[in-house]
Amino acid sequence: MALAFEVRGLSVGYRRRPVIRELSLSPLAGGQVVALLGPNAAGKTTLMRGLAGLLPARGSIRLDGRELIGLAPAAHARHVGYMPQTLPQGVSLSLFESVLGALRANGLPGGSARTAREQALATIELVGLGALALRPLAEMSGGQRQLASLAQAIVRAPEVLLLDEPTSALDPRHQFEVMRLIRSQARAHGLLAIVVCHDIALACRWADRVVVLDPRGLAAEGPAAEVITPEVLARVYGIVARVERCARGYLQVMVDDTV
Repeated sequence: MALAFEVRGLSVGYRRRPVIRELSLSPLAGGQVVALLGPNAAGKTTLMRGLAGLLPARGSIRLDGRELIGLAPAAHARHVGYMPQTLPQGVSLSLFESVLGALRANGLPGGSARTAREQALATIELVGLGALALRPLAEMSGGQRQLASLAQAIVRAPEVLLLDEPTSALDPRHQFEVMRLIRSQARAHGLLAIVVCHDIALACRWADRVVVLDPRGLAAEGPAAEVITPEVLARVYGIVARVERCARGYLQVMVDDTV
């Protein structure tokens, strides 16, 4: 049975100043990829950090009926994995050490250090960085560090995977490969992946559902074909745009002007 993730009346902010106010979403299911879209300053990262338990939140976040708000950070992290926009600077660990450390934060699988090492290496191979396993994170490019962060999130095998702009520093080939990997992980393991994305066409290509935020709150949600319309794009992004399908049937957005 697919997991159920519900957000009801959620408010999240900084120092008692809410950025997200009373947000409710339609129930989300495991096995899905959900794209979180919206202009700058719409609150996408704030929402992700609230869902990850990294910011104070009011309201309700339920996973299979269990309330996550109020859980201890370690208990929350066992259910929800989070990939930030960027890794912290100045980290002296190698890629392998960082992924193994992320796994150990969840407890060694089967109590075996050997199994943990094998799982860490397999995850590094999965994101395409097997040849760089021993390279220090500080010596990696921006795109490589982004893939390293993805490996740290995936290795913990969360039920909900929150990815904040996982493709922003990647070239088109690696964008395609990362989104394909995210969807394959969601399908294979029944997890729910919520992905912040600025590339609307990329989101439409890979997401089962789209959630659009603007500074006022929830602007639209649903299947991309129903949500990504010229009217929504004009209202949310302030652009005059055409939404068409390419020869393979995927939605494309052509911007003609600003409103």
